Amino acid sequence: MTKSGAKHDPLRITRRLGGLAYELTPQIFAAATFLLGAVMLLTAVTPAFNEKLSALGRFYPPLLIDLSHFAASVTGFVLLLISAGLWRRRRGAYYAALAFLLVGAVFSLLRGLDWLQAIELTLAAALLTPCRAAFNRRSRLGEPLRPGWLLMLAAAVAAMIWLGFFAYRDTAYTDELWWTFLVDKQASGFLRAGAVLALLTLAVAIRSLTTAPGARTHGPAAPEEIERARQALESAEAAAPEAELALLGDKALLFSPSGRSFIAYRVRGRRWIAMGEPAGLAAERLELLWAFAQLADSYGGAAVFYSVGEGLLADLATLGLAVRKVGEAAVIDTARFTTEGKGKQNLRTAVNRAEREGAGFEVVPPGAARGLEPELRAVSDAWLRHHNGSEKTFSLGRFDIDYLDRQPLALVRENGRIVAFANLLRGAGGGEVMIDLMRYDPDGPNGVMDFLFTRTAQWARDQGVARLDLGMAPLSGLEDRRTAPVFARVGALVFEEGGAVYGFQGLRAYKAKFDPVWRPVFIAAPPSTPLPLALLDVALLTSGGWRGLLGLKR
Repeated sequence: MTKSGAKHDPLRITRRLGGLAYELTPQIFAAATFLLGAVMLLTAVTPAFNEKLSALGRFYPPLLIDLSHFAASVTGFVLLLISAGLWRRRRGAYYAALAFLLVGAVFSLLRGLDWLQAIELTLAAALLTPCRAAFNRRSRLGEPLRPGWLLMLAAAVAAMIWLGFFAYRDTAYTDELWWTFLVDKQASGFLRAGAVLALLTLAVAIRSLTTAPGARTHGPAAPEEIERARQALESAEAAAPEAELALLGDKALLFSPSGRSFIAYRVRGRRWIAMGEPAGLAAERLELLWAFAQLADSYGGAAVFYSVGEGLLADLATLGLAVRKVGEAAVIDTARFTTEGKGKQNLRTAVNRAEREGAGFEVVPPGAARGLEPELRAVSDAWLRHHNGSEKTFSLGRFDIDYLDRQPLALVRENGRIVAFANLLRGAGGGEVMIDLMRYDPDGPNGVMDFLFTRTAQWARDQGVARLDLGMAPLSGLEDRRTAPVFARVGALVFEEGGAVYGFQGLRAYKAKFDPVWRPVFIAAPPSTPLPLALLDVALLTSGGWRGLLGLKR
């Protein structure tokens, strides 16, 4: 056979198509199981034929028939729950489905000799039996339902209750119905089953909506993991400066098999939020993105990537994620940076004034922060008191001496006393530095932060660092146009009108005077994940919860 013929071998193509179809087995059986469970719910609350009940009554007591009626309803409800696990390829859901399909067949006969339903349930179990290999994910006991499955579950139970009230609309309600176990009082069985399943649905909903899958087992990194991340950053081929936020110790870390690449993330609700881009070896980047997305998915969560740049968009598109712009980072081209010219008059004035008042600038190397801790802490505490603020986390640095001791510190001294400082995060290759935590003494020289930023940019240029990142201006660059996404239009509105709550425009205007290049920053998540909620989760993680976000935490 020619190479061309081998390439288009019909048998090989058929096997590959069969393999693809086999991959859909969990989804097919999930849909079938959900449908069978819903049918069991509906048939369990509708009156059975009297002649069948009479035939059963000759062999079984009324109590057993009534209990079978109730058990059939519960079995149908359990099948609805199991279908979500089948969809997610859970091995435990596979075995549970086999058991409850057969149990449902038995109760279908005991409750009213429903042979057709019993055959359907038995046939489904028989077809499912040889497909065990398709369910290759380990089980997670009590895994919460996703919103979509939760809505379908609630809809099925609501339809059951509505149908029951419709079927027994001519039955007068009395308290006795709750305690009657007679086949000619089938309304009693409906009331008990409907009440129990409604309560079960409520319990499942509360648990699903309040549970963060994987949060307990994927908490902050251990000290040895932080050290491992530090070593990975030292040899990284690709790492943005903010990758060093992983060293804060407030995030979980996912490493590549080689241990030379990692993703830093936090779990909040159903969203697994990666902070920034993967750091480490360029060749491991895409595989690490897939590993993180699959890890989140295995827990019933959704992978979200926050604060990523344009260079990662192709890989995120490969993962099938939706991407939205969330702001712009102010990046100074240090080779072009100057304080000369008419537009830089304010900078020159601030620098000259600070120096006249005795300000001096220096950058101390990693390892120097611990010896300066008392002075640094005094400046930080004064800054927090002045701004009535609290420490941030996740996407921003905080005053943690172990964290600060790992990076260079830019210091401003007034007559030898530290009055301002900022830690500097370094990107892979040393081509970019980012200003992270910035603190100053309100009683220090006027314009001290202008002085700090200006001198840091000049220092970076002298050190051969091409870019200085001043940080992001949230919601900057979003446009309120008729054809723009709603996310962008609402963001633009908040940016323009939200000054009373947060000075978005003021922050951008402050950074703009350093003449930066505005680099877009994005958030990415599965299309089914509401991006505004994902962005809210980022804000809550950064602020330390609702109290911090609303300015109530001190």
